[in-house]
Formats: sequence, structure tokens, C-alpha cells
Amino acid sequence: MWGRWCRTPTRPGSFPHVSQGAVEIADLKAAIAGGLEAAGAAHGNQAAGGGAWNFLAKGEGTVVGADRESRAATLDVDVDGDGTGDVQIQLGPVVKGTALRDASPFYLFTDFKDQIEFAALARALNTKATEALTLPEGDLTGKHVRFEGAFALRSASEPIQVVPTRLTLGDRA
Repeated sequence: MWGRWCRTPTRPGSFPHVSQGAVEIADLKAAIAGGLEAAGAAHGNQAAGGGAWNFLAKGEGTVVGADRESRAATLDVDVDGDGTGDVQIQLGPVVKGTALRDASPFYLFTDFKDQIEFAALARALNTKATEALTLPEGDLTGKHVRFEGAFALRSASEPIQVVPTRLTLGDRA
């Protein structure tokens, strides 16, 4: 199913448009604090009918919490050094939302037969992203993490939940 929508060949787990368009998470958080509509207009993508703003982001921080037992597994990441989670990274296999699809301006609803097919694209993108993730076993708390991905916000007060397309973990250098 994935190949049907992918017009250019890429290696498994590769999302070059995310790497090229991602904005530093600290810059996005600051812009969003100044107003979601302005931040979205400057850095995001929104469907023609309105709704959530979708952003491509990159950043790094320290893992301060993890839920790896749930099918909707996540990492809580402190990106500003205050010791609390500022960003939640979705590990899957269950991923909430359609941010990867909707942050990409080249996936248009009108290019698809119906809403079911458009939703299938979002699921395929989320699956492609999370299946490419490899994480070490054990407790990840305290590990340094770098990420790229997408997230959606309907209001500035919502938590940032990133669907990662690239994720690396290690000790802080």
C-alpha cells in the first residue's frame, strides 16, 4: 500500500521532506507561545478547511519518562533542561493522529478516492515511521535523545506529541 502514494524511491523509514523542513523544537515552542495561528502560518501546515496546525520538528533532550509497555508507547523528553517532559515522542505501534500526513503539503485529500483511502495513507505513514525505530532494551531514563518528526496542535495548551521519523538515543556527550 505504501508504494501507491510514494512518488520517489526512498530507503525504508526515510522521510527526506521531514529532515529538510524540520524546525528546531525550541523555536517552535517559542513561536507557539506567541500565538498558535502566527506560529502555524510561519512554520506549519493546515488543511484547507482549518483544524489543527501540523509542524515538522527536530530537537534533542533527555528522556525523563517512558511507557514502553503500552501499545501506544511513548518517551517523555525534557528539551529545555528544567527536568520535566516538554515533548512526548510516540513509539507505537499505535500512533495517535495524522500529523505526518497533514504536515506534508504534497498529500492532498483531493488526490484520493475518499476519506477512507486518505486515512489509510496516514496509518501507512505512521507505521512506516514507527517500524523503522530501534530502541535498546531497559530503562531509557537519563538517555540523550535526538529526534525528527511531526506533531499537530489544535490549541497552544495541548501537549506536543511527536511522531518520530528519526530517533537516536545515547549518553549525553
